[in-house]
Amino acid sequence: MEVFHHIRYASAGRFESPVVSSSVEPEAGGDLLTSFPQGPFRLDKVMGENQPLRQDEDAHYLSIYTPSREGSRPVLFWIHGGAFIAGSGEENTYDASALSQEGDIVVVTVSYRLGVLGYLYDENLPCQDMGLKDQIAALRWVHQNIHQFGGDASRVTIAGQSAGGYSVAAMLQEVREPLFQRAIIQSAPFAIKTNREKASSIARRIESILGKPLAEATSEEILEAQASFLAHTDNMMPFEPVVPDLNKPIQTASLEKVLITWQKDDLSPFVELRLGGNTPMKRRLNLRLSTLLSFLGIYLPSKSFAKRLRKQGVKAEVRQLDWRPEGSHYGACHCLELALLFGDWSRWQGVGMLGKTSREEWLRRGKQLRSEWIEFIQ
Repeated sequence: MEVFHHIRYASAGRFESPVVSSSVEPEAGGDLLTSFPQGPFRLDKVMGENQPLRQDEDAHYLSIYTPSREGSRPVLFWIHGGAFIAGSGEENTYDASALSQEGDIVVVTVSYRLGVLGYLYDENLPCQDMGLKDQIAALRWVHQNIHQFGGDASRVTIAGQSAGGYSVAAMLQEVREPLFQRAIIQSAPFAIKTNREKASSIARRIESILGKPLAEATSEEILEAQASFLAHTDNMMPFEPVVPDLNKPIQTASLEKVLITWQKDDLSPFVELRLGGNTPMKRRLNLRLSTLLSFLGIYLPSKSFAKRLRKQGVKAEVRQLDWRPEGSHYGACHCLELALLFGDWSRWQGVGMLGKTSREEWLRRGKQLRSEWIEFIQ
């Protein structure tokens, strides 16, 4: 089993389109794992704290997990979630060692620009949807170079959860090249949509808070303006891709099949954030409400998206994940499957969403879910 962090897939100036890198080896300083600039993670109480990473605007890196650099294996290209404002492909949350080894597959995890620096929509900027363009650049890097890590560029599955799942759906609209053949979309917030008018108004507000041109602001100042905006908005996901229209036909002719999953109580962490939950009765009511809202806001839009795919000749399956860990009032919540697909027990032990789950049960359920994903990927 070999793991490679800190491989540069592209370079880009602020608000500029990424240029795919020719590098195939980890850069020096890879022991200092990196993320793009971001604020605090809002689901720490649910899924535990992410490891602290060095933040840098120049963080176009990916990580690779491979059983061997020899051979030609299926590839899983993973896009992390985090509402387009948080996360990194270099986090231990997305350690794919078990998934790679058990499936004899190559797993690539990618970082991309976030928040204002990744998704601010201003027609005066040289590039729009910078984070999405980063993801596509990383996918092109994989197409060109993954054979050097034991991967087969003709057998690529793109996958992502939450904002990462939305990104996968967006890539189906934006990518015409045969860069992937299969896709997994997990808990995508299809119901939260933006448009140019809404996104432009957010950009004007950010620029007003900042009080200076974006080009003259430091990343710290931009994060402060972003935090100020987030503290005074009810918008659950104000920064997201603007250009893709998920109602239009897909563009990726090489796409064969898609797996779309959702958690039965997907929205329970967000319901608690909004309504509170300090008593057992309140938590039970929150969970019931979460189940209903998840059905309306996640499942039905996912089912509708799958229906559109089928009309275009793509095999599409929608699957509900309904395991509710004992002792957790979050139920089958957002991000729960991540604890089964990625990471080791030291990362997940004691986190709120796993409740009283023992290591033995975690191992058993994790191996089962990974086997289902592996079967789809292969």
